[in-house]
Amino acid sequence: MIDIDFHTRGLAILRPEGALSKSDFEALARAIDTHINETDTIPNLVIRVDRLPHWDSIGALSQHLHLIREHGAIIAKVAVVGDSPLLTLAPEIAGHFVKATIRRFPADKFEAAKAWALAADDDPGRFEEIDGLPADVIAIRAVGVITAQDYRDTLIPMVEAKLKTHDTIKCLVVLDSDYAAYSGDAAWEDMKLGIRHWNAFRRIAVVSDIGWIVKAVRLFAPIMPGAVKTFPVAELDAAKAWVVR
Repeated sequence: MIDIDFHTRGLAILRPEGALSKSDFEALARAIDTHINETDTIPNLVIRVDRLPHWDSIGALSQHLHLIREHGAIIAKVAVVGDSPLLTLAPEIAGHFVKATIRRFPADKFEAAKAWALAADDDPGRFEEIDGLPADVIAIRAVGVITAQDYRDTLIPMVEAKLKTHDTIKCLVVLDSDYAAYSGDAAWEDMKLGIRHWNAFRRIAVVSDIGWIVKAVRLFAPIMPGAVKTFPVAELDAAKAWVVR
């Protein structure tokens, strides 16, 4: 079953559940086409995935692919909302088949996903600089969905500027309740930045209550050349004090 809600002009909220049939995808195509004809607007999509659905037959898969071919060229933005690790790959895979910009949001960022889908441009997130720390410290707070553009426009220039006047630098990264996710291209930029300046970071403090992020940082900390430590959001002041040492 695919529940379809057009309660907001220019936006279709889809909730696929269970075994999806060929008729489910046919009904979805008809609903989108009817909405376009009646409102003269092409809706962007927010797909809310509480549990991963599946196709009930080869015919359902074929009809799904047909839907993507027919509508993927006209829909501009698709937000995928859910916490399954498999959804992290969805934007990268789907991006090879459709022209739409696809972003993933965690389940608790449903309202942020709707706001992004309704916005005129693709500005899902940003890095905000945190003031009040020494000159050799880069302190940033991630807001929304961080993309490669945020690295190119904000973080990479900050790192390059600091390294002109300091041999090594320190970094404080805050991922609190306003953070949503990293896009695949942002993760690639992050990796390239780390390799390019492998020995440049003397201390890295990551402040977050998000379990998988804390675990990932702790997993890779032993192979990092500099000191790496995680802190809960409530201990942001302690993270600041540690990173400046």
